Amino acid sequence: MDRNTVLEIVESIKPERCAELAVRLVDIPSLTGNEQPIAECVRGLLRDMGADAWMQEFEPGRYNAIGRVRGRGGGATLLFNGHMDIAFSGTEQYLPPGPGYQPKALVRDGWIYGMGVHNMKSGCAAFLAAAEAIRKSGIELRGDLLMAFVGGEIERHSVNQYQGAGFRGGGCGTRHFVTNGGIADMAVVGEPTRMMLINEHVGSVAVRVTTRGMPAPLRVADHGSDAIRKMRVLIDEFDAYAGEYSERHTYKGGRATVHMHSIEGGWPFRCNRVPIFCHVFLEYRLMPDQKVNEVPLDLEVLLERVRRKRPDIAFDTEFFVTLPPAQDCSKTAIANAMREAHRRVTDTLPEEGIGLFYSDASHLQAYGIPAVNYGPSGRTITGKENWDPEVGEHVSIADLTETAKVYTALALDVCSRTREELGLRPR
Repeated sequence: MDRNTVLEIVESIKPERCAELAVRLVDIPSLTGNEQPIAECVRGLLRDMGADAWMQEFEPGRYNAIGRVRGRGGGATLLFNGHMDIAFSGTEQYLPPGPGYQPKALVRDGWIYGMGVHNMKSGCAAFLAAAEAIRKSGIELRGDLLMAFVGGEIERHSVNQYQGAGFRGGGCGTRHFVTNGGIADMAVVGEPTRMMLINEHVGSVAVRVTTRGMPAPLRVADHGSDAIRKMRVLIDEFDAYAGEYSERHTYKGGRATVHMHSIEGGWPFRCNRVPIFCHVFLEYRLMPDQKVNEVPLDLEVLLERVRRKRPDIAFDTEFFVTLPPAQDCSKTAIANAMREAHRRVTDTLPEEGIGLFYSDASHLQAYGIPAVNYGPSGRTITGKENWDPEVGEHVSIADLTETAKVYTALALDVCSRTREELGLRPR
């Protein structure tokens, strides 16, 4: 495509419109399990710009919004993938009070604050701005631009009493999409990468470890056994074990991690009983060269250390999350096109690295769609790397606009070339 035409379309993207789209999305609360209202909004925005758009129900009352800008044929299908669900409702007890934790956008001094704008409604807004600019230009692409705005991505998982739609995330929306007609040649996932090109990322495996006790009344506590005291032996060993786990699993300068993210024990309403159970919840972050089925072996290292100290303690284990890493796509057509689009807009090549987050790229890859991550958010107003918990979710409007321009340049490049030019199998 003519360089001047590309430049004209890219430069038609304005900060005001990008901010308007992001604010529109943030102002619709969309906690995991409640994706219908925002899916309806996105479908309306897609139709307003002249794209084909429809809703895809993946669970009762839960929807993806799918859009397509159709090409004339003979080209590749490029997928923009972004999730619409958010991590918190903003009403949870103990959340910090700042505007970055509220499902209502605040625009101030070139930044947008609000729940979901970081992860990843700013990425969705940039996708929409790019598609809108292409549609308004009137240019006809050769390939299709396919857009999947999905629910059920946030890492919320069903375990113990935490059941129902609000605890089914981890990519269930994208999994439904790719098993129900979601076919593409390559994809970009718009997670918050600070405009870095992420070609591969970690996986996640979570396990519940349980000790059991005997519920004697406190007046005869020595007749029972205290499950929390038993678990303390494992907790005392955990930090050393976690450090050793990271040292054992290194990859391209990065390290795998395991962290203890939750503890439950005893019945809080039965004050006069010895605790009958204690749960500890661990999450393993897997580097791309690790396999999900290796994690039980790593967990056994920890349990065996505890047994050597206290052979009388028994543990039950239940794995409740198994999400594999995304594999390296650095040599694929989409990675090369992403580099060139970033260079066109910024005059520099993007930073590249391994993502320490989980994304829907893994689910897309499982169906043969090479997928990279590249998104606008991740630079903070305070200078902290990627995320400042005191501020909460926020994004620079300048970064949002620049990313929308990169997405536009990418789509114009990929969807104007033949499949042969992209190194893909010809039709």
